[in-house]
Amino acid sequence: MTAFQNLPQLWRRLLFLLPVLVIALILATGLYNGSLPKPRVVLEYPSPPHPTLQNCGSPPEPATNSLPDLIRALWAPVVVPITAASFTTLDGTEKRLPPPEELVHTKPLGKRVCILDVDTRDLAGDGSIFSHELPPWDKLGSPSAGFLSHYLYAQIHGYTYKFIRAPQYADRAPHWSKVIFTREMLKEYDLVVMLDYDAMFPSPELPLEWLLNYWKIGPEVMVAMAEDPAGDPNWDSHHKPNVNSGFIIAQKSENTLRLFKDWAECPSETRYKGCAQWKDKIFHEQAAFSSMVRYDFLDGYSIDTHPQYIRMLPCKEANGIPEVADTGCTGQLVRHYWGRKPLTNREFGHNVMASLTPLLVQAAYRAPGHVEDLRDRVLNGSDVLDRTAHQFWGVSEGSQ
Repeated sequence: MTAFQNLPQLWRRLLFLLPVLVIALILATGLYNGSLPKPRVVLEYPSPPHPTLQNCGSPPEPATNSLPDLIRALWAPVVVPITAASFTTLDGTEKRLPPPEELVHTKPLGKRVCILDVDTRDLAGDGSIFSHELPPWDKLGSPSAGFLSHYLYAQIHGYTYKFIRAPQYADRAPHWSKVIFTREMLKEYDLVVMLDYDAMFPSPELPLEWLLNYWKIGPEVMVAMAEDPAGDPNWDSHHKPNVNSGFIIAQKSENTLRLFKDWAECPSETRYKGCAQWKDKIFHEQAAFSSMVRYDFLDGYSIDTHPQYIRMLPCKEANGIPEVADTGCTGQLVRHYWGRKPLTNREFGHNVMASLTPLLVQAAYRAPGHVEDLRDRVLNGSDVLDRTAHQFWGVSEGSQ
């Protein structure tokens, strides 16, 4: 029996599927620019199973060859441990965790975390995620690149991923829908991370649990958002920088549900007089939270009196991109491309290849079988042509 046959069935499947996924990822990220025609791919949506056939017989065998399984297997070697003492960002800045006794999380949260996308747009045109034809990499729309990066991040770390195709409001800007649906997801998950499509993780190998440890987001924190750049037009009514609702970390609790309910109802002015102006006025739900909700929540709490409940994340770490460094927001840990939305495609390509490249190098140039190092030999004329393979590689004719 061969060594391959001795492997468990799961690993044999992964060995067969690994080359296929690697090639697919290389093609998807634009590294291959050959002249092969692009196939026209049409999605076929299967009909739901017949009701009388549901739950019949034994449960199906778990799909060990699914794409999420393969994504996790591929990224596992580069995923940063939750309790890693330090992490160096892409700009070379070292971030260090608090002492071990102060860490909030030491074990993965898994499916208790929901990575959430909420959008009211159709997203069904060419290059979009809901197009009838699968979008090719070179025609992928910027929103789709952002959404795909969120799905990838969730699969790498085993989180739940949800995309809400939200209805339109009758009386206010569509941006308000993310407040409603973040609250809805908090009824099902312990922690919800809502991202605008142009908010992305520049280092997808870094788990959310590590970020929670780093920012010291303990169970008392209801919601965390990044500050906007300090300056016009980002001042709130107290002349403090607005928070940016394009990246929201929300933790489940009765108080959090109440906070989000009051926030969602802010334009109705049942609690917050003057909030109706933010129905359509920029910055909509973001301005309402910044100028009103965070100064009066629960039973009259304020971020000034109870800062432990609402966490303001540094703009440099959780907002902006390197291209807008003059604002002080470079997105070291979470990037937000409000200044250069088309660059989400570049970021998604980096998300894939930054993790995959070391694995490819390891498989091709560190593992035995692919590279023959002959740098200590001296060629004489046509040595390579005149000698047999056995003679050239220094293997005796009788060896096997």
